[in-house]
Order: sequence, then C-alpha cells, then structure tokens
Amino acid sequence: MRVGPDAAVLVLGTGRDRVRETAGILGRETAAGLGPQVVLLPLGLLAGAAVHAVLGVGTGAVVGLVGALALLEVLACWLVSGWGELTRPSRLEFAPPDAPARMRFVRLGVRGRWRPVTELGNLRVAHRIVAPVDGDPRPARETFTVRREAARPGTAPLSAYEVPGDPRRLVEQLGGLLAPAGLAVELRTDRYVRTRGGGPPVLVPDPPADRPAG
Repeated sequence: MRVGPDAAVLVLGTGRDRVRETAGILGRETAAGLGPQVVLLPLGLLAGAAVHAVLGVGTGAVVGLVGALALLEVLACWLVSGWGELTRPSRLEFAPPDAPARMRFVRLGVRGRWRPVTELGNLRVAHRIVAPVDGDPRPARETFTVRREAARPGTAPLSAYEVPGDPRRLVEQLGGLLAPAGLAVELRTDRYVRTRGGGPPVLVPDPPADRPAG
C-alpha cells in the first residue's frame, strides 16, 4: 500500500509477477489444448484418409489442415487466457487517501474512470503459508492474493496476482482505509506443508476449537 498526497494506491503485483503468472497460464493452456489433439489425432487422420479417398485431396493437404486446426485451437486458448491475465488490474487507486469516496482500476498502465468506492465491495486477503517438510533446506514461503467480493450480482470478483510476503500489515492498512466507507477486509490464512518427492503441498487442517468445560 502506497499513500500519497492525492491517492492511496494498492499494488496488486509487480510486472514480474504478471509475466510469471501469464507464462504459467499460457503453458497450462498449451498443454490443455494439445492434450485433446493428441487423443483425437487418430480420428483426424481417419477423417483425412476418408476425405482423401472420396474427394481426392492430397495427403499433404489433409495433414496440413489437421495441423492448422490444432494450432488455431491452441492460439485461441492463448489469446483468451493470455489477454485476460494481462488485463487484470495491477493497481487500485483510492481518493482522497484519508477517507476515500472513489476508486479506480489501473490496467496495463491505463487508469480507468473513477467509481464510488462502495462498488468495490468487501475484500478478502487469502494468505498462503507453505512450510518445508523435515530435512528440506528451503525456507517457508508466504504469499497472498486480494479478492473482491462482488457488490452487485453479475460483477466478477477481483483476484490479484500472488504476491510474496506476509499480508497482515496490508490487511490492517486496508481495513483502516476502507472502514469509513463501511467496507470490510477479511484475512484468511491457509497453511500447507511440502511433500517429499516434489509433490504438491498438503493443506494442514485447522485445529479443532476448544469446547467449553462441562
């Protein structure tokens, strides 16, 4: 959170965060797009053979058509997912900075129009702690995201990029900033433990609440 004379700015992630997460999304979309193509490749070849037999189209043209369709599907996934990731807000600006009445999103360095701060709705900060397993020399890793609870039906929630660090100070600042507008900021912490062999971290369940005596 950066507080200036004209506005308070919530930074939702650095340029490096955006590039890293966008690259990860595109990689997963590529794998998701190519996976079905590998499974359906025999069917495509059979269809191509039928077209070759019925219409007399050359084998090279049929193979090229099947490959072009597969490439177009992957490119479409790239465009849809990549553009959506790149255009997620990188900053939120609040004004005036002491008791904001309006806010605006900043996407790709372009500031949007000012809106009433109440349109933002309540915020939830999702805090993720990944602890090492015994014998793992890597230190624990803390990250967080800021999510927007939709103020109106049909409004897509805001999800910030995963930012490294402990968000408790940020939650305190945001809570104090948005309290005059009647907006709440909730902190949710989930703890994970790394697994041996490079598997995904395992969620550590919350301890049961103490029951009253008697």
